[in-house]
Amino acid sequence: YGSDAVSGVVNFVLDDKFTGLKFDGGAQISGQGDGGLYDASLTGGIKLGDRGHFVVSANYAQRQGVVYGARPFGAQVLDSSDLTPTGSSNTVPTAFDIPGGGRQQITPSGVLTDDVIPYNYQPVNFAQLPFQRYGAMALWNYELADSVTAYGWASYQNVKVVTTLAPTATAGFFFNIDPSNPFLTASERNAFFNTAENPDLFINDGSEPGARAGTSTIGIRRRIIESGGRVSDYSSKTYQGLLGLKGTIGSSLHWDVSAQYAEVKKNQILKNDLSYNALIQALDVVSGPNGPRCFDPSNGCVPLNLFVTAPLSAQSLAFVLKNATKSDKTTQFVAEGNIGGDLNFLTSPLASKPAAFSFGLAYRKETATTVVDPNYASGDLIYYGQGFNVNGKYDVKEVYGEFVMPLIQDKPFAESLNFEAGYRYSKYSTAGGVHSYKFGGDWTPVSGLKFRANYQRAVRAPNIYELFSPLVSGTGSLGTDPCAGANVPAATAAICVAQGAPANSIGSIPIPIAGQINGFSGGNPRLEAEKADTYTFGAVIQPPQIPGFSIAVDYYKIKIGNAIVTPPSQFIVDQCFVVEKNASGINCSSITRNRLDGSLSGPLSVGVPTPLSNFAAIAARGIDVDVSYRRGGNDGFHYSLSFVGTYQISNTTQLTECAGFYGSACDTPTPKWRHVASLGLGFGAFDFNTRWRLIGLSRQDSATDILKSSVPAYSYFDETVNMRVNDKFTFSLGVLNVLDTKPPIIGDTSGATSNAGSTFPTVYDVIGRSVFARVTASF
Repeated sequence: YGSDAVSGVVNFVLDDKFTGLKFDGGAQISGQGDGGLYDASLTGGIKLGDRGHFVVSANYAQRQGVVYGARPFGAQVLDSSDLTPTGSSNTVPTAFDIPGGGRQQITPSGVLTDDVIPYNYQPVNFAQLPFQRYGAMALWNYELADSVTAYGWASYQNVKVVTTLAPTATAGFFFNIDPSNPFLTASERNAFFNTAENPDLFINDGSEPGARAGTSTIGIRRRIIESGGRVSDYSSKTYQGLLGLKGTIGSSLHWDVSAQYAEVKKNQILKNDLSYNALIQALDVVSGPNGPRCFDPSNGCVPLNLFVTAPLSAQSLAFVLKNATKSDKTTQFVAEGNIGGDLNFLTSPLASKPAAFSFGLAYRKETATTVVDPNYASGDLIYYGQGFNVNGKYDVKEVYGEFVMPLIQDKPFAESLNFEAGYRYSKYSTAGGVHSYKFGGDWTPVSGLKFRANYQRAVRAPNIYELFSPLVSGTGSLGTDPCAGANVPAATAAICVAQGAPANSIGSIPIPIAGQINGFSGGNPRLEAEKADTYTFGAVIQPPQIPGFSIAVDYYKIKIGNAIVTPPSQFIVDQCFVVEKNASGINCSSITRNRLDGSLSGPLSVGVPTPLSNFAAIAARGIDVDVSYRRGGNDGFHYSLSFVGTYQISNTTQLTECAGFYGSACDTPTPKWRHVASLGLGFGAFDFNTRWRLIGLSRQDSATDILKSSVPAYSYFDETVNMRVNDKFTFSLGVLNVLDTKPPIIGDTSGATSNAGSTFPTVYDVIGRSVFARVTASF
């Protein structure tokens, strides 16, 4: 319920009256000796006389990275169709896209072959990102008078993350090769310029700017392994502060006014990408009096030899490799006032407690600014694409009220019957006015049995970056390209040609290598607010005859309309070829193909645009179960059981059923059943806990056809032992994923955006068994 609450809300209750000193620290490492995680925090609190408290806390954490190559299952890119080795078409040695000649790769002998060996990018990509985080927080409160308290808090967090991706590549971009280029082998010169053998070659006639007569246009795919990889340094600093006053009026009303400000600064340094313009210059090589030289020697151009298998020189790399920087700053200001309490004049004749209310006003302003350097802004970087300066802001004014009323209390078959309602109006400077509301109630017919039901309307207006970010190039995921491969129907072929594919490429257009294509994502200033309706019905059973036992069962139904999402590339392609079937359709006409080989990879002008839109309708239904049972005191033998599970009846996006499915339409597995069960046994100072995490069965969705058509239920077991030395010291030792269960291997080309390491790393454990230890000390 509320504005900007479509995804739910997490409330943190801070202990602003803590006194003393408390240390907490721990370390965790995988069974293979990597992926270490170390963290520590120190908290101290004092009383300010008899009227206030001051609490300060500092924290530090560091995590080591783990690459997929450190695990046997992640050492090789696998084709999901048959789980055979595959990889990127941007490979090494160089592969060439030759009009009419297909894709061919240079061999050590200088001969071209159509047996192209893809590049295995898996070993160098991170399965677990490294990071470093440190920060501090202070809380305070002071009673100014018997009914007025001043309070506030301030926090600072600094986070640094370094990511490394596979080295940059020329990505199949077009380059004009001079016939006198001294780096060309005899086989390459024949393949690039012999129009008698291949009349489909693109030999320039000089009419196009920048393409001299006699040069041949060739797509080049070379992974620049000598660069050391694409390294991205991310750092962010977050500042937050709040000041407020709260108090009471009489015996039943309480009030609270506050103002807070938050600021986040993010800086990114994107290293080791290729400049397309520098490449054009460095690959346009002719013979000079002192050997090979750039046709255009300006800016200290150094000729680049991608036509043989030898490593690239440091001098030639220095000319074509570029870095980029991006800085973001977002701010938020919130001012709010609230009054609430009991309405003593409004009491049901069948209840003893009066109704209660809460009423408030709020104002929020958000700003966002992005500044990129000239390298990034130019759009010249092949893999990082183009960055844009963004400057946006919006504000929202809100008024809300909530009401709770006991209708019946302490009557036969109605120990209690309560009603609640709430309403909020939010006026956005961008999305206009929106309404959110809720109503529901609960009924306790007898002690230990409660029924509850609720309806809630939530809304979420688009944020600044969703509204104002421009379309930028990147990598999209595509499981199936209707234009690729042999036996393309005539009607489909016509659309492919209209999108830019050469007519002679039909029947031989390359399939998406490793499921990757060019994609373009970004904001949309015409976005509207999302709207979500949630229905929940449930019961809570706590029989007085069984102390310590509780069970809660709830049915939920959630529907989000106008959901703001980035449409999957596969969705856009399917809408074109399955639904529209018309080259002039909205989706068909947005797709641009490589004019050399008809694929969806190559220059940044080629690919599938997927801007944010309100196109999605998302709905989910399911049942939540929560069971707990605890007996015994801490001084003697005690035991506990807990079980939390969710059964998804359905989970649909745009009429695609994803409950229990994964693949190019549904992305990550969303099993119908998941649960976490725990068994605790203890005696005195010792506690032993066994946890069972289960991720249910999933199958490939209707848009996916791969070898691993289903993934069985996966179970992970964790063990923890806690020892309370005394009231001041507690030690914990534990093992996560005790059985070292390996993730399911489904390959890397299922079309899912979160597919990596031949599995789904956001769902299944890719690190393996880990051991941890913690200590807590209080003084």
